[in-house]
Amino acid sequence: MNLKRAIRILLAVAAGALLLACGFFAKPQVTEYYVLDYLPTPPKERLDKGPYPYVARVRDCNIAEAYRRSQIVYRQSANQMQFYNLHLWAVDPERMVNDLEVKHLKAARLFDNVTRSVENYVPDFLISCDVQALEEYDNKSQWYAHMAIEYQLENAKTNQIIWKKLYDLRKSVPQQEPVFIVRELSSLLEGINDRMVSEMEVVLDETKYKVLTRRDSVAADTLSSKTKP
Repeated sequence: MNLKRAIRILLAVAAGALLLACGFFAKPQVTEYYVLDYLPTPPKERLDKGPYPYVARVRDCNIAEAYRRSQIVYRQSANQMQFYNLHLWAVDPERMVNDLEVKHLKAARLFDNVTRSVENYVPDFLISCDVQALEEYDNKSQWYAHMAIEYQLENAKTNQIIWKKLYDLRKSVPQQEPVFIVRELSSLLEGINDRMVSEMEVVLDETKYKVLTRRDSVAADTLSSKTKP
């Protein structure tokens, strides 16, 4: 064996040993699991006002097909979506949004009763939720949390949609790590649910006023008919 060949063999062995050492000491990849969560803090004015005398049933949330998965979604353009392999939702994302929606409504005391189950009576209102985006959006210098949710309030007795609103929000995160995306998504959801409660309250005020006006009108007509000779 000549000297050049021996040197090549030694170099190859050394390179192999180095690769093995790197693999042995490399940090193992760990799967991380995340949840959306926050503690609802309704304003005192809402709590002091008390609940409206209605029962609301919250339907299960719908979610766009691309987000119906355990992997957290991220994208770098409007036309390309990618999915983390090691950063996963611990619970189905639509379930988490639904749970926090119910938790927020109950904390805000907007209705006499908020339920998710189908009862043996017709509730006053049905609340629907459509998750259209729940993702990380990246550009060269900044990461953003992006959430788009549409809520709908329906009169359960007339099947009339009396309010609908799409909330589409995006906010930058301080560090480019998925955990900060999840934290900001939780914050965005809290803000969306605050606005949802506030805007629904306006609708419920109008509904309550119409009901009282109708009752007063009926009572006046009844009294008038009784007093006629």
